[in-house]
Amino acid sequence: MSRLILPLLCLLLAACAGSDPANISVSPAANGRQSTFFIQAVRAQGHREDLEDRFDLAVRRALEAKGYRYQDNSGELRVIYAVGLDSQTGIVQRPVVTGAGVMTQTQITDQEQARLALQIIDEATGQVLYQAQVARQLHDPKITQQAVDEGIARLLKDFPAHAGS
Repeated sequence: MSRLILPLLCLLLAACAGSDPANISVSPAANGRQSTFFIQAVRAQGHREDLEDRFDLAVRRALEAKGYRYQDNSGELRVIYAVGLDSQTGIVQRPVVTGAGVMTQTQITDQEQARLALQIIDEATGQVLYQAQVARQLHDPKITQQAVDEGIARLLKDFPAHAGS
């Protein structure tokens, strides 16, 4: 399995660098027959270790709600991910009404961009059952656990529930 980690790391790094706002795919082989999962962060460049606890908990809740059972270090499904936040400078232009007419006001803003690359892999076959690459503008960089939970649940909505549930 360790021979698969390097190509997956490259894929995750490419996903984090991508500009596509959301790219999600579910393999036809994803059928819910597996029952257990574990979570593994890929600490690639730009990965935010301080976000791992919230992200791990959100993934765990979303998959448990679908009938899967969490295990610490092994399972039939491996969930790997890299998550990060980038500060970007942006320009916002707004029309301003003055006595002389309408003028354009230009402001320079600091914005936070959240990036996530996530895969769910069948441990027995090494097959990627699900993958998501997401880049989103954050309006509130102090995101709550509830918001993370809701976002991950929406992200995993098309991943099949455990067949035994």
